Amino acid sequence: MKNLTRDIDGHWETIEPQIQQFWHKVPKELRRREYEHDGCSVSVDINWQPLATRLRRDNELVRPLRENRPPVKDWQKKLLQPTRIRAEVTVSGANKVCSHDWYPTFFLDTFVHEIFLIANLSVPGSADFYSASIARPNQRHSTEVRLSAFAFDCGWTDSLDGEWPSLQALPREDVCRWFEALNIGYKQRAETGIERALYVLLHLARDDTRIDSVTWLFHGLEALVSTKVGESVSGLVRRLAAVLDLDELSQKRLNKRLRQLYDWRSSFVHGGYAVPHPASSEVIDRRLDAHLMELHNLRQFGASLLIATLQALIKKRIVELRFDEQLVTTTIGARMDDRSKT
Repeated sequence: MKNLTRDIDGHWETIEPQIQQFWHKVPKELRRREYEHDGCSVSVDINWQPLATRLRRDNELVRPLRENRPPVKDWQKKLLQPTRIRAEVTVSGANKVCSHDWYPTFFLDTFVHEIFLIANLSVPGSADFYSASIARPNQRHSTEVRLSAFAFDCGWTDSLDGEWPSLQALPREDVCRWFEALNIGYKQRAETGIERALYVLLHLARDDTRIDSVTWLFHGLEALVSTKVGESVSGLVRRLAAVLDLDELSQKRLNKRLRQLYDWRSSFVHGGYAVPHPASSEVIDRRLDAHLMELHNLRQFGASLLIATLQALIKKRIVELRFDEQLVTTTIGARMDDRSKT
C-alpha cells in the first residue's frame, strides 16, 4: 500500500482518531474469512497491524503542518514509502481451477473488497485502497485493488460542516454483524437491492470522476428502495424518505437535488450532454470550471445519499427491504352516507 494519508485535511481532529481506533486491534471478522467453492475450502488471513502502525506514524508526520509548525526532516519521503501487509491464503481440496495462480488471489481480493465496504460504512474514509496491490512472493505481476475512499471521506467531512445527507461513524461490530447477515461471500452477481447498491459503491470507488457515475448512482438508489428503472423521481424520494425518516422540509430538499442529478443523467443517457475533452483541463478552458464543480457537487450528494441510506439500514438492522403499495378507495355508498350526515 502507498499514500495512506487522507486527501482531505478537514476535521482531522475528529476523523483521524476514529480511523486509528477502527484499525486498532482489528477483530477476527476483518482478519479472517473462509469460503467454500466447488469442492475447495479457502481461508484468508490478513495481518492489519502494519497498517495500524503506519497510520499512527503518518498522522504524527503531518500533524505539525496541520498545527502550523515545522515538519520533521524528510516527512514527504517517509509518507511515500510503501507498506507491506502480509496475507495468507490456504486452499484445501481440489476443483478444475484451483491450481491457477489467480485462484488464491481472487479470494484475497474479494475479502479486501468486503473490508473496504465494512470499514468505510463504519468510519467513512478509513480504508483507502486505491494505491494498494496484491502480489505473491517473487511474482512479477500484481493485482491492483483500486478502491478509493474519497467519496466516503468527503461525505463525512461535509456532514461535519453541517451539510446533508449526514454521514457518521458507526460501531465496527454493528457493521460487521450486518455484513455477516447479508452473506454475500464471493457472489459475482448481485441478487438483492442491497447487494446491488453495495456493488455500485465499489464501481464508484474505482472511478467516480466521470459522468457515467451519475447513472451508477441512480442504479444504486433505485435498486436499494426497489423503484423501477425510469420511474418518477417522486417515488424514489418517497421511499428514501421512509428509510431516512425525513420530515417534509427535508423531503422537498431531497426532491430538488435528486431532480438536478436526474437532469444530468438524462442528458448523458438520452443526448444533450456537452461532452468534455478526455484531458479535462479547466486551466486551458475555463468554461470547464463550472461544469466540473457542479458535477462534483451533485455526484458527491448522490454518493452521500446512497451511503447514508445504507448506514440507516445498518442502524435499523435491516438486511432485506420491500415496499408494498396500497390501494385506498371510497365507494359511492360511503360518500352518500357522509353527505347525509352533514
